Amino acid sequence: MEVYLNDNENRARGPNLMDFEVARDKGLIQKFNPLPAYFDHLRTLINSDLIADNPRRFVVDSMHGSGRGVIKSFLQGTGCEITEIRGEMNPGFGGVHPEPIARYLGPLAGAIGAGMGDFGLATDGDADRIGAMDERGQFVDPHRIMALALRYLVEQRGWSGAVVRTVSTTRMIDRLCKRYGLKLYETPVGFNHIADYMMSEDVLLGGEESGGISFKGHIPEGDGPIMGLLLVEIAAAMRKPLQALVDELLADVGPAFYERTDLRLHHPVAKAEMTDFLVKKAPAEIGGQKVAEVSALDGVKYILADDSWLLIRPSGTEPVLRVYAEGRTQEMVKALLGYGETVAESVV
Repeated sequence: MEVYLNDNENRARGPNLMDFEVARDKGLIQKFNPLPAYFDHLRTLINSDLIADNPRRFVVDSMHGSGRGVIKSFLQGTGCEITEIRGEMNPGFGGVHPEPIARYLGPLAGAIGAGMGDFGLATDGDADRIGAMDERGQFVDPHRIMALALRYLVEQRGWSGAVVRTVSTTRMIDRLCKRYGLKLYETPVGFNHIADYMMSEDVLLGGEESGGISFKGHIPEGDGPIMGLLLVEIAAAMRKPLQALVDELLADVGPAFYERTDLRLHHPVAKAEMTDFLVKKAPAEIGGQKVAEVSALDGVKYILADDSWLLIRPSGTEPVLRVYAEGRTQEMVKALLGYGETVAESVV
């Protein structure tokens, strides 16, 4: 193994190149275990005693990523029965893209179906994102995880503060913030925009649709394990299956159904040009609902009268439209995505 450093003795071998063993012997590389300090910090934010009072039985899918073993190790001694799958180091991630979304979580659904746990948690390759599955093997997306976390932090812990979400994240968050009287910020896609608020204001919760979520007291960065542990705490505190928690959430501030797709264009189109086109050609209605608001914060977002929305974001690097849709019904989601497809086909 070789590492790249600026070292005069090794310049004959190429710029900034050094053997790993040499760098280690020189004291330029030091190994350390971050978990003890991380676990000490987690104990200030996750109520492990509450979890121990009502231990859960679940599956963790680490997707061969850096989160392997973390959730299971932290909950040792709580009485939780935890089965971890894809918990071995594998630089190729088992040939699967290590993204905790439904299409890549077949092994997790299989483990739940085989009776290994009552629900599932999944973290991605670098463990900064979270996904989940209920006892039916149904994917619980980050929109619902974030909304569950917000309800719990406010209603059970009594916490307050601003909430930050990206433009592509569920408006269930908006409805909850209105109920609780919390300030809400909407940002472009990317956790760096959320982090800016977390470092400058009193932020209760910040997150994005891809699964990067963090909350008050933690670092301004997405953290899959801590959000997975918070979900375990929520299930333990409420003494309900994950399916029931999601159903109650949707009955309370939903319904909300979400899908995303990427649509190929015939040729590359400048992002600014496409954004201008989408704003000028904004439809009067989609799926029978009036377009009540048009936002160009990041791409173009059509917000409908019933709080459904369609976001179309042109890629800045390839001829692709990224289309995000949240509807109050599955039929509305189809209508929204259908409109996005029409837009893609109209771009010559």
